[in-house]
Amino acid sequence: MAIFLNWWLAQLSELFPVLWRRAARAMDAVLIDVSGDPYALAIRSKNKTRVIAQASADDGGLDELAGALRAQKDAPRRQVVRVPSGDVLRKQLTLPLTARRDLGRLLGFEVERETPFARDEIHWTYEIRRENPAQGTIEIELLIVPHLAIAPVLDAARRSGFRPEAIEADGNSRITAIPLAAEVPAARGRSYAPLAAAAVLLLAALIGPLVYEVLAIRSAEAEIARISAQAQEAATLRQSADSLAQTTDFFRRDNRRHGSMLSTIAAVTLALPDDSYLAGLTLRGDRLTLTGRSPAAAQLIGVFAHSPLFREPAFDTPVVKAEDSDLENFTISVALTSRAAS
Repeated sequence: MAIFLNWWLAQLSELFPVLWRRAARAMDAVLIDVSGDPYALAIRSKNKTRVIAQASADDGGLDELAGALRAQKDAPRRQVVRVPSGDVLRKQLTLPLTARRDLGRLLGFEVERETPFARDEIHWTYEIRRENPAQGTIEIELLIVPHLAIAPVLDAARRSGFRPEAIEADGNSRITAIPLAAEVPAARGRSYAPLAAAAVLLLAALIGPLVYEVLAIRSAEAEIARISAQAQEAATLRQSADSLAQTTDFFRRDNRRHGSMLSTIAAVTLALPDDSYLAGLTLRGDRLTLTGRSPAAAQLIGVFAHSPLFREPAFDTPVVKAEDSDLENFTISVALTSRAAS
């Protein structure tokens, strides 16, 4: 009976993975919004979001939001932490189209080359932006959140009773969930076990004479599939060797052309005055966009203009004084010289 149950559940499971993957990003969720002050608790259902509670931006506030969630009936089980958009680092990549079939594993190997972080220091995911068959390329955007940037609020949320499964960026109309590394959602649906058992007994009574024949066929197919999978894997590895080599060469050429992100951050740190600081940094090609605060943001244009590491500095948005301090918010874009990227 146990063997038959495993076979029957396996048949049913084959009907659902594709649908689950397509609906994953639009899944209803409880949103723990820590992107501003105050913190907020919202519920997203059927593509509509409603705020159900707000509290102070501290551990006590998270406790209040957790209490508000417990008072909700039929709230989604999935919980997502929403962070400021500046906490999510983005990296644009253009890869050979041949990398498409094994993109996730390839980016997992290459993420350390494309960011100043080790793979076990970040939560990350990716999105396919565009495929260009004529040029044989595919455009990818990496989305990265360092562990150190989000760990304090995640730990506080868990102490309050939340069980977040992913991260989303605030203010982004395109919802992209970044799964939390090393997070394994708890198994659900145990309450359906009696119903499943009754269904199994009914099926066994109806198709009992065919069970042993089906099991024998499935056992033979499984053995053939196991042997075939090993042979197919070896053939695939041989066929993809050239494609992997081309992709590796592409990353090496890109690193030589733009340098490492770590050296770029070091150049910005040297250029900025001691009383100014960054809240966000984005590199697209050789154009760097800086977001932060300074007591005299207008003077930063001159600072970058006289630096041999940068050129063509310009404000992307008007300078606005911060509401909670005497500092000014700024967003400046500059072009990197070859010295800044070396």
